[in-house]
Amino acid sequence: MKELTVAIYQMEISPAKKEENLQRVKNAIAKNYRSEIDLVVLPELFSTGFAYSQFSSLAEAIDSSQTLKFLGKICEEYNINIASSILATTPKKNTFQNIGFILHPTKGMIYSYEKIHLWGNEKDYFQPGTDVSDPVNINDKAMVGLSICYDLRFPEVAKSMVIKGAEVLITVAAWPSARLHHFNLLAAARALENTSYHIAVNRLGVDKEPKVIHYYGSSRIIDPLGNIIAGAGHHEQMVIATLHPEILNKARLSIPVLKDQRINTLQ
Repeated sequence: MKELTVAIYQMEISPAKKEENLQRVKNAIAKNYRSEIDLVVLPELFSTGFAYSQFSSLAEAIDSSQTLKFLGKICEEYNINIASSILATTPKKNTFQNIGFILHPTKGMIYSYEKIHLWGNEKDYFQPGTDVSDPVNINDKAMVGLSICYDLRFPEVAKSMVIKGAEVLITVAAWPSARLHHFNLLAAARALENTSYHIAVNRLGVDKEPKVIHYYGSSRIIDPLGNIIAGAGHHEQMVIATLHPEILNKARLSIPVLKDQRINTLQ
């Protein structure tokens, strides 16, 4: 790993207002841009929220996604990678996918992940993924793996990414305020148990389907020992931090859980 500079944008998502959300992202990046930023991470379904009744009109085919094209232009303009998830169509009518992605400024989508674990009524709309994606190398600086929200409760997802070489974990989320304490605990646990950096980005705002759900952020960047090195609190803001290889290496040497694990031998 080499030094990787990350920006997390804890944004208020306006449900179903795609153009408004996209413009908010563009403005935030323009306002907070620094040349050293390698990666910008946005919350889960940043462009649509969970506006279930409008999914059919909001979902996009990945290959022709206007949202991804819009973000791709931002990546190219600022020479940054962008990570988040998007509401995607499937061949089956009225069935959707929550697809995590990382966009590169010249290579396009370099990472794709289909949300595996579906919470509550998500099961009525989304087709779950079945595989944990291999980590991707960001700017020849760090191996990065991304998963989505409820996946955070299943440690085997992050563990699988780390076994495959991930040094930095990303969780993009829409985690309700009622269980925000769980988000904070689990985010730290995934970092510590894998001696890996963890970028956990949660949204702000309100969804009204199938009931009113509030989101209070608490996004954070966590080091391999579970310490918060940058946090966004409960307000809309972009927070920037640099991840250092010596911290990762020291953690993995002093707490050799990756070396000592027996996951491949235990049944």
